[in-house]
Amino acid sequence: MKGKADVEAATTERSRAATPRRREWRRADAVICVCVFFIALVVYLRTMRPTFGWGDSSELITAAYHLGIGHSPGYPTWMLLAYPFAHLPMGDVAFRVNFMTALLGAVAVGLLYVVYRMVSGSRFGGFLGALCFGFTVTFWDVTTEAEVYTLHICLAALMLLIVLRWRATRGDRLLYVLAWLIGVSLGNHALTALMVPAIIYLVWSEEGWRFFTRRRVLVAAGLFVVGISVYAYLPIRAMSDPPPHLNNPRTLAGLWTQLTSPGARTAMFDEGIVVALLRVKYYLFERPILEFGHAGFALSGLGLGLLVWRDRRLAIALLVIGLLDVAYAVNFSIFDIYIYYLPLYMMLAAFVAVGAAGIVGAVAEVLRRLPRGGASLTPAVRYGPAAALLLVVPFMQVTSHFAYVDGSEDYGSERFARAVFEQVEPGSMILADWWTIAPLGYLKHIEGERQDVMLFAGPSIQDDEEFAELVQEEFLRRYPAVYFAEMLTYRAEFMEEKWWLVPEGPVSRVVMDRPDPGTLLADIPATPVARFGEKVGLVRAEVEREKLRPGEPLGVTLYWTPLPGHEGERLETILVLEKEGGAGEEEGAAANRIWQEMGILGHDLYPLAEWEQGEVLEEKHTVYLSGEASRGEYELFVRVREEGQGACLECDRSLPEHSARDYLVARIEVEEAEKPSERGRMPALVALLRR
Repeated sequence: MKGKADVEAATTERSRAATPRRREWRRADAVICVCVFFIALVVYLRTMRPTFGWGDSSELITAAYHLGIGHSPGYPTWMLLAYPFAHLPMGDVAFRVNFMTALLGAVAVGLLYVVYRMVSGSRFGGFLGALCFGFTVTFWDVTTEAEVYTLHICLAALMLLIVLRWRATRGDRLLYVLAWLIGVSLGNHALTALMVPAIIYLVWSEEGWRFFTRRRVLVAAGLFVVGISVYAYLPIRAMSDPPPHLNNPRTLAGLWTQLTSPGARTAMFDEGIVVALLRVKYYLFERPILEFGHAGFALSGLGLGLLVWRDRRLAIALLVIGLLDVAYAVNFSIFDIYIYYLPLYMMLAAFVAVGAAGIVGAVAEVLRRLPRGGASLTPAVRYGPAAALLLVVPFMQVTSHFAYVDGSEDYGSERFARAVFEQVEPGSMILADWWTIAPLGYLKHIEGERQDVMLFAGPSIQDDEEFAELVQEEFLRRYPAVYFAEMLTYRAEFMEEKWWLVPEGPVSRVVMDRPDPGTLLADIPATPVARFGEKVGLVRAEVEREKLRPGEPLGVTLYWTPLPGHEGERLETILVLEKEGGAGEEEGAAANRIWQEMGILGHDLYPLAEWEQGEVLEEKHTVYLSGEASRGEYELFVRVREEGQGACLECDRSLPEHSARDYLVARIEVEEAEKPSERGRMPALVALLRR
């Protein structure tokens, strides 16, 4: 019988023999993790937006550059990380922060490889699961511009990695680090809170309630407080009032408002149970097919079943994270709520990893048991065919999602912002929702353009009464000119009830005093070149030029005269720029339309009830294309209808084979969009990826 010393010696010898193998395994995992990271990084840099974007993107970049505060709740963790990136000596500021987002996205995918490797017990499963998550349309999309979500997934992956490592080692220090990390992560996004119940469940299921001793709980709570104390950043930085000057809480009430986001709370539980259940159906059974494809969704179902069979506790914990995410998001009605389902997709990708590992392992076992030569097959032959076939899943994700997420040629927000600043008068005020104000703020607060212009995100105020109280006439009259623009909020009706909105390309001018009617009339003969339903005649149409690039304004002036059939009713004019041959009611005409403007004839500045025969009313328009429009020949048509009527009046000079309602004003050649100068904007390596 062996003595104790012999047993210890044998154990030590086996440990020494196993150490090289463990090192080899870790080295292989490290190599695969780095490969996954670089695959994701190359793809993300290839599709990354080259400049600042709309809304959150520009706002976050501007705040990060000045070590400022983002929209509620402020995102202090993200700001502290983004600030040094915003000052790196490469590219411009927008590129630096967009690059950080892409980099964090790739880091998240690399970390998830390790997580999925531990969940599935398979390197191939971890590899496939990480790529499948990395190329979901939602996560890939948020890697293309400045956003907080790639950092959130990084921190979430770290939390999963720590708790899985704790299951293997039972080290209390890991849980203490995890408590601190949860606090830090909550400083980036509140979605972190949805992971806490699953983590507590997993620890309880492994150790029971006795594990939660007073000492452990107090130490963990203290470290959590240390982590979440990052929110002290908000009042400290608010004292300096850093740009963009939208979210700096200087009082306790302001800090509470910043943290609790009362505007967002109005979007909670506002649609009823039926809408919530429909969203559950969509995000659990339909949207995952868009994100992962049919094959990926099937793999996740198989993986869930396998994980429940092999490791029920872990399966339940992952399910809790995903289902809590769905329960929270389906009751939240904001335009970008689809991003909030990223934790669900992260869990589904874990099940994909388990399912893929199960299929590859099963196929390999079948090949090994072949009666003739199966046992002699190399691992590459046994595992290779099934693995190669399953790699089609992320490949299909890339090919199907690429066109949707690719922002490498998206200069629309920059063109818009520069066009606005070129057009507005000195000392003017621009009233817009945060979606359109943010890119203007980037140019003003980072590039130093138009310091004379006041930016006011009034339309983003959720409460109608508060908005009306702020936008008083005496406030607007402080400025020589006021302009209005909005994309996501709908305050135009309120503005039009009090004043007049005159479209001027990318913005509308707010006119508070109706001009003298005589200043709107032209001294030209009232001889119509086209008649619309015997109500109004078009006397002349003037176009500045016949070529147009996206981001450039094109002036169009129309001259109108009343016809005998006009009895003082209000008429609407509609200008449409469509692909040549695309006008009319034919199916697909709207798809060829790249610009449209409609409003009361003369922008309602002239009282049509007083319009007399022989008078010619001058009506100015500005064609403006903010986004990408394909090159080619387009036709500019004008239509007329009575206010409130759906059908347009027939025109006696419509073109053959076109709708009887359309009069051709001009043929416009849309040229290729001119990119803003890229000198200093983008390092050579990223530029090379774009070619």
